[in-house]
Amino acid sequence: MHAGAARAGIGLLASACLAAVLTGFGSSGSPAPPLSPAATVAQMKTAVNAASSVHLDGVLHDGGRTVALDIGLVRSGGFAGTIAGNDVPLTLIDAGGKVYVKATPAFLRELRVSSAVCSLMCGKYVELTSAQTSALAGDFTMRTLLGSLTGALPRLADAGTTTVNGQHARVLRASDGSTLDVAATGSPYPLRVIGKAHRGRLDFSQWNSVPRPVAPPASQVINVSQLGG
Repeated sequence: MHAGAARAGIGLLASACLAAVLTGFGSSGSPAPPLSPAATVAQMKTAVNAASSVHLDGVLHDGGRTVALDIGLVRSGGFAGTIAGNDVPLTLIDAGGKVYVKATPAFLRELRVSSAVCSLMCGKYVELTSAQTSALAGDFTMRTLLGSLTGALPRLADAGTTTVNGQHARVLRASDGSTLDVAATGSPYPLRVIGKAHRGRLDFSQWNSVPRPVAPPASQVINVSQLGG
């Protein structure tokens, strides 16, 4: 099974797309509106760096590449959810140091596996080797995916307030029109990123409340060698 060829490093692609979308802007988030954008960004970075988990949901674009994310990340290690590149969704679980991918018709087609195999494999999980995990998901961690928010950011300006998934947020805008909405009450977590140039959108939710990923039952895990390739 050549997972790298199958998905061309979808985790690395997701990281690259997210970095591209976030390059144009920073964030906001403070219960005190008079706070300057720079001070707000500093508080946001502190909050993000201290967070134990987060859920990401959105679509990221970079050039001709598109990645859709619906996944929960735990800082201490692990993630679970769906990543879709080129309209091929992958359901992934990283638990206990092992990564599992759910066998689906679309995924097996990418691997050039006979459709007859699906009757035996589809719906179950394939445990990936370390090499396959690196090729498929890359360094898919909170540190990597949120690095563009906690690193160097451009100059930002206040752009009013908004509501994101029912939560009041402060809006900061970059010179290219990209925006980042950050919680205006409570901890200054980023709630939504919208990239102007790269047309990406990403929502952040479940800060510090994403459950630790759990490995699928042994009866639902198949040996990677059964997929051939």
